[in-house]
Order: sequence, then structure tokens, then C-alpha cells
Amino acid sequence: MTVKLSISVPDDVAAYLQSQGNASAAVTAAVRRVLPEARRTRQREAAQGFGKHLRERTPQQVDADTALVEASNDIALRGSEW
Repeated sequence: MTVKLSISVPDDVAAYLQSQGNASAAVTAAVRRVLPEARRTRQREAAQGFGKHLRERTPQQVDADTALVEASNDIALRGSEW
């Protein structure tokens, strides 16, 4: 979800944001740098969700994932010659 905001900033900050291709992304990145706890919370939640996903996989899914990883490694290490 996103929210549109209208803010006032000093001239130097405005010049920097106007020079960016995506001012929203620049502001978001800067704010997230000063809010490390919120970022850590999001990362922790994402890691917990991924761990839950991994724990819920069936043995067949685990085997299929393992085969895919091994095949990808073979291609990466030996080239793409069949």
C-alpha cells in the first residue's frame, strides 16, 4: 500500500530529489535508513514467513527443489552443453 504525501523541504533537498529518477524511492530509502528497527521487524517477519513456507513443504516438493538446484549447479559449473 502506498500513501501520497505533500511535504515542504529545504531548497537543497528539493534540488536533490528533483535530480533523482524516482523521488519517492529516494525518500523511502532515506527514511528507512533512519528507522532501522522498523526495517529489522519487516525483515524478521519476512524470514519467519519464509521459514514457515519451508517447513510446510511436502517431501516431494523438497525433492523437486533439490533436483532443480542440482541441475542449475551442473549447468553453472559445466556450461550449458547438453
